[in-house]
Amino acid sequence: MTRKIKQRGSAPDTREMLFGFHPVMEALAAGRRTIHTLMVDRPSLSERQARAVGLAEKRGIAWQTVTPDQMGAFTGSDQHQGLAAGVSSLPIDSLESILARTDRGDGACLLVLLDSIVDPNNLGAIVRTAHCVGVDALVVPKDRAVGATPAVSKASAGALEHTRLCRVTNLAGTIQWLKKQGVWVVGLAMEAEQTVFEADLKGSLALVVGGEEKGLRPLVRQYCDYLVSIPLLGRVDSLNASAAAAVVLYEAFRQRRLAGWPQSRERHKI
Repeated sequence: MTRKIKQRGSAPDTREMLFGFHPVMEALAAGRRTIHTLMVDRPSLSERQARAVGLAEKRGIAWQTVTPDQMGAFTGSDQHQGLAAGVSSLPIDSLESILARTDRGDGACLLVLLDSIVDPNNLGAIVRTAHCVGVDALVVPKDRAVGATPAVSKASAGALEHTRLCRVTNLAGTIQWLKKQGVWVVGLAMEAEQTVFEADLKGSLALVVGGEEKGLRPLVRQYCDYLVSIPLLGRVDSLNASAAAAVVLYEAFRQRRLAGWPQSRERHKI
C-alpha cells in the first residue's frame, strides 16, 4: 500500500528535486528515473496535485504534504507550482548506443550538439524543440555547460524526462568520431554564406549550436563539415541559441518529412 508521510520538516535524501507540474508528471510517465517521494504543499489537493498523487499511488510511490515554505526551501525555487519529487539523476546514454538503435527508415540519425550552453532556460527550450521534432539525442560537454538539472526540466516543460542525453569530455573529438560513423556535422553560424533553407538537412545529421555569447568555439567550428546561417531582416543581428536551434531543427524536420519520415517516429506534444 502507498504510504502518505506526514510533515517532517526536512527534505528527502535524494539526488535531485524535480519541481513543477510538467516535470513531475512527465517523470512519472517516462519511468526513466527512480522516484523516491512526491511532495505537495497543501492538505486539500488541487486538481493537478490530485492527478500527480493518483499516478504516484498507482506506481507505489510515497507522497507527503509539506508547507509552502518548506516546498520553496526544498526546491530552491518559487516556481514549484505546489508539486515536487525527489528523484534519481536522469540516465545518461552513450553515443554508441544511440547510433546503434537508430531506426528511422533509412537509419538516418538526428543529433544536437551543444557547445558551451550555460543558461538552463536556453537548454530547456532547446530540449523541448528537440523532443518535438524527434531528435535522437542531445550531446552536452561535461565542463563549462549546464547539464540535466531540475531547472532545465522545468524550462523544457518536462520534455527533458523523455530526452536521451549524452555527456562528453571533448566536443571536438566527438565531432571527429561522428564523422567517421558517417554522420554529417553542420554548425550554426550567423555569418555563414549558406542559409539553413539552402542546405540539405536529410540523412544522418548532427547540428552544433554554439554558446549564448561567443557562438561556436574555433576548434568546434573547424571540425564541422559545413556551416549554415539563418537569414535576418531586422536590426538585431542574431537570434538567441534556443530560437536559432528551433529554426534549424524544424527546417530539418520539414525536409525529412517530405523525404518520407515514418509517421510512427512522431512523438506526442509536451
